[in-house]
Amino acid sequence: MSNKKISIIYVFFFIIPYILCLSIIGVSYNSLVLHALTWRIVVGGIVGAFGMFAVKVIAQRPVLIMYRSSTRKVLKELLHFFVLERSKIVIGANLFVDFWLSMASIYLVAKFLPLNLILGRTLGWLVFLLMISLTLASYLEFESLSIYTEKKK
Repeated sequence: MSNKKISIIYVFFFIIPYILCLSIIGVSYNSLVLHALTWRIVVGGIVGAFGMFAVKVIAQRPVLIMYRSSTRKVLKELLHFFVLERSKIVIGANLFVDFWLSMASIYLVAKFLPLNLILGRTLGWLVFLLMISLTLASYLEFESLSIYTEKKK
């Protein structure tokens, strides 16, 4: 797999969904909790961090395949941060970053979106965009990232 293809898949399979998942956390938490910008934002950050961690665990196989296929140093380092099989320090760093990004997402959604938009169709549109991004990424390179291999006769 070429570095160009890895970069495109990385954008559609990880970067865009990562931003959309953070937005989903912000919209969901603000629609559930009326006073989200008090001490409750810490609870939202904790829940969001573990939710993001669960999403990253699901994507470990494609991340490892792309990491091993990449030859560009910058791309390899970006992918390496998402590999959670290495050590507890990396897992802790991922949780820490996700905690702060989840809190930032909750804060930004509460500050910049009106309540009627938060409670409206925003969540549905975010999930729709997430599905489109993941579908495009899967279409681009399903065979290379698949855990299923075709048996040759």
